[in-house]
Amino acid sequence: MDQSAVALKAEVKEYQMSKIDNSVILFILLVSKRDGQQWTLEKRYSEFDDLNTNLKKVFTNLPPLPGKTLFKLKEHVDIEKRRVGLDYYIKELLKRPDVFNSESMKQFLQLEKHAQEQVVNPPKMLGEITGFIHGLRDFYIERSQNVIFVLSSDMNVASRVDAYLTNMKMPWEKEAPPTLLAVGCLECWVKTNDENEFKYERMWNKTYPSQAICLYWDAVTSTLIVGLDEGKLNLLKVPQESQFIRYDEQADIKAHQGRVMGVFYDSINSHIHSVSEDKKYKVLDFQRQITVAELQPSQHPLTGLAADKDNRRIFVSDKGGYVHVFEITSATMGPSLAVSVASQTLSPIRGIFFDPVKNYLFTAGFDQGEIGIFEVGKSGREKFTKQTASLKGKLQMREIVWSPSRGECLVGNKDGTVTVWSAKKAAPIFVIKAHNTDITKLQWYEDKHMLVTSGKEKSLKFWQLPKEWRDKKIEQQEEQEYDQMKKQENIKNYQETSKKKELDSDEDDLKGWHKM
Repeated sequence: MDQSAVALKAEVKEYQMSKIDNSVILFILLVSKRDGQQWTLEKRYSEFDDLNTNLKKVFTNLPPLPGKTLFKLKEHVDIEKRRVGLDYYIKELLKRPDVFNSESMKQFLQLEKHAQEQVVNPPKMLGEITGFIHGLRDFYIERSQNVIFVLSSDMNVASRVDAYLTNMKMPWEKEAPPTLLAVGCLECWVKTNDENEFKYERMWNKTYPSQAICLYWDAVTSTLIVGLDEGKLNLLKVPQESQFIRYDEQADIKAHQGRVMGVFYDSINSHIHSVSEDKKYKVLDFQRQITVAELQPSQHPLTGLAADKDNRRIFVSDKGGYVHVFEITSATMGPSLAVSVASQTLSPIRGIFFDPVKNYLFTAGFDQGEIGIFEVGKSGREKFTKQTASLKGKLQMREIVWSPSRGECLVGNKDGTVTVWSAKKAAPIFVIKAHNTDITKLQWYEDKHMLVTSGKEKSLKFWQLPKEWRDKKIEQQEEQEYDQMKKQENIKNYQETSKKKELDSDEDDLKGWHKM
């Protein structure tokens, strides 16, 4: 985004010595609105440094800040060099809407005092649930029943190894021993009668000898499926009529040779769909205890699964950066591969989300930080699926969801932040510091504009996003002013180009005078 698209401009015009202490250098920051209003701020270098430190906690790829020196600067040439560097730094920051909308920039530029209309309505944390047994891996909230299913796993490598050895079945043992040290855990939390909307209590938990990775809840059949690190699928029935106070074991299936990365339950056919790092996509009929289909769509480990239940389609992602689209056409033959589409960067895909309203598929790339947007062909035309956009986000993105009414992508990152992307601007517009560790799951409520996040530090948080970041009328006015300004710039550039062509033509005529 060029700086002319930003509502404010700022420049470090000059420097001067403090009148109170002439050993202190003050840099004069001039901030301007489009309407011509201006204000000046006196900033020490240390204030720029503090701003940079705070921004680095949330943002990446920041412009370089002039470095510190061992001794105080005294020579004009050195101070001027720092001024030029600070000027470049602040101008580059203002090119980024996400940075401009941050609390740190609001305070640094004193926006509430001088430009209140530029201050965004920040997201608010509504509530938090803590007290989980391990760090969270996955969760699902069934709002209609006020129940939360949570998967937690031991994130400490050393303790996991110790647990694996303790739980290991020895050659002389006829049966596997009970889980002595839990590595993974399924927890069921139910809302209390308290007035607090976000107060839940744990009803029960079920432990596993390996990490619990992913889950799927089917409310119609009260079926809960858990995918485990050891390649197993655990199938449970959790009766809603008993207020979720108990569960019934249905099946424990060794479906894969590697970590299960995604599961889906097709209640129409009673089929379990699962994908794994062993590169296999399997469909199991647990009632008949048979494998309906075993597919290997690529040579890469599979990383995620999303389902379009209404149109009977499955989307599978892999570490090679591909999205594989399957059609469920037959209960006996299993899914058929319609098309495999490569993402632009061909980097491992970590998060995958399908929007049945807009018929778009969204992916989050881990290594390259690519947000992939795919237009999925309508039912029966899946082979025409194509990538329509690629956005450069943070490295190590883990989760992604989409709000069709807002036109925004919400991306969960390894550093514990959630980045809000505007589809219209094709740019990040806000960053939420949601957790101190990896974001592991996002769940979005379109009707309430509410986001639920989980992190590895054993917490689940509820966030209220503003229905409008800023006053719509002001934003529309600014867009019109910007469009008019760009139009005038284009006219000016055209006139200058035309004038240059005329001069070049006159010069060519003069050069050829001797040929006349």
